[in-house]
Amino acid sequence: MSELTRSFLAVDVSPEAAGNLAAAQDRLRPAAAGVVKWVDPGSFHLTLKFLGAVEQGRLKETWNSVRENLTGAKGFTMRFRGLGAFPTATRARVIWAGVEEGSAELRDLAERVEQACEKHDFAREERPFQAHLTLGRVREPVVNTPLAEMIQELASEELGEVTVDRVRLMKSELTPKGAKYTALEQQLLD
Repeated sequence: MSELTRSFLAVDVSPEAAGNLAAAQDRLRPAAAGVVKWVDPGSFHLTLKFLGAVEQGRLKETWNSVRENLTGAKGFTMRFRGLGAFPTATRARVIWAGVEEGSAELRDLAERVEQACEKHDFAREERPFQAHLTLGRVREPVVNTPLAEMIQELASEELGEVTVDRVRLMKSELTPKGAKYTALEQQLLD
């Protein structure tokens, strides 16, 4: 039996943007004490496609198709602006930073990745791609008015920019302290 690798495809976040995003987390912490599991700033990334646990041969074939589909994709600038929550700020399950500039380019990358993955029997995402970076996940969603108010206060906050110049194939290992991510491969953009 072949070893399975829990994996996803993503773009990186610059250290400057990661610092700004971590500062936004810090501003939210008092309103979310004990109810949010925060993403470690050292693990910030923007997921294009989550693959799940994949057999090594299929992962390699899929990555080769992704690389091929990224041919001609240009690098670009992505700018984070504002915070929000899924499904709503008052009943948050996921707290996120939005992408103001570069969202169309990210959608294009995600679509190129999606098309390559479909060739290897990965199901197409049911919801349209929405560019965002997860800052934290609410453990048990309940109405939290102070958290919703803080999210609203930061709804237009400038949170930094990133030069998107590569797509990475990432390995995700679940540990008691949270997920640990390792880059397996990368494809530079033109």
